[in-house]
Amino acid sequence: MSSERLNFYNYLNVVAFALSWVLNSDVVRGPEAQDQNMFWSGIGNLFNRYESIVNPTSQTYLIAHLILLLEGVFTCVQLLPKYRASVMVQDSVKHWFFLSALMQFLWSVDLGLANTVGQVLSVLFMGGMFFSVTRILLLQAANTDSTQTPEEYWLLRFPFSMHFAWAMAVFSMSLNGFFVQLEVGRTAQVVMGIITLLSFIAVAYKMIFRNGSKPNYVVPLVLAWFCIGISVCEQGPKVHLEGTQKLIFNGFAGFTAFALALVTAVVFVRTEILAKRQEDGSTISNDMKDVNYAEDTVYVSAPDNDGGAMA
Repeated sequence: MSSERLNFYNYLNVVAFALSWVLNSDVVRGPEAQDQNMFWSGIGNLFNRYESIVNPTSQTYLIAHLILLLEGVFTCVQLLPKYRASVMVQDSVKHWFFLSALMQFLWSVDLGLANTVGQVLSVLFMGGMFFSVTRILLLQAANTDSTQTPEEYWLLRFPFSMHFAWAMAVFSMSLNGFFVQLEVGRTAQVVMGIITLLSFIAVAYKMIFRNGSKPNYVVPLVLAWFCIGISVCEQGPKVHLEGTQKLIFNGFAGFTAFALALVTAVVFVRTEILAKRQEDGSTISNDMKDVNYAEDTVYVSAPDNDGGAMA
């Protein structure tokens, strides 16, 4: 789009951020928040209600501060003339940022339904939020070309990579919490928890090794942060693991966090540092060859001119 006038999507992103800020003002205080609004119970309280073995420690939620800040920067930047018509905004974010905030709002509303219907709706709303953020990630990747600048990446794409990983983690909490509410056995909960961690590994693998020429390092690192929180969290009474089960699950969560962080770091060093140094060295070598070739060139005739006058 070539128009530099603010349009519907630009204004919709402002509304989306405002709604997200109101909702996440609860989540950034972690699952230990106790106050409750008369219309919506607050995300922190829902985390307590939907207890599961994949719930992380309260410190893990501090990353929501960073995500909220980055999306605030995105919201402001996408209003500027330089970026308001960017394909990253108009053809990628579109209405999906607003829909993700709307789904999060519906998820947090206190419907007064403590039965299975309420639990199913909660999972569906959270799934809707995760789907919306996933659409942003996929569309931005599809619309990225060689003309994109690092500035555009950090301001317009980076926030939603973090949001995607966080949304996936929170959706996994909601899904596991749903099965806890159904009172499935602890063995089944452990199996669900391990499947969740394996899904983290699968997504991280895709982002690092199957993401084209540009690996996404953000998603695996956010998931690793979440897994650290899981591995050191003391579960509540509904999912209190003991003995071998606790050792296996917490150990696997810790291993997953370590593996994701280590593999991401190794690939980053090889791809972004060592490979580029090698490319720079190759470029310098080729330039030196060109210089040497030029120095060895012998001109057998001088260019013609009019009486030797300088043109």
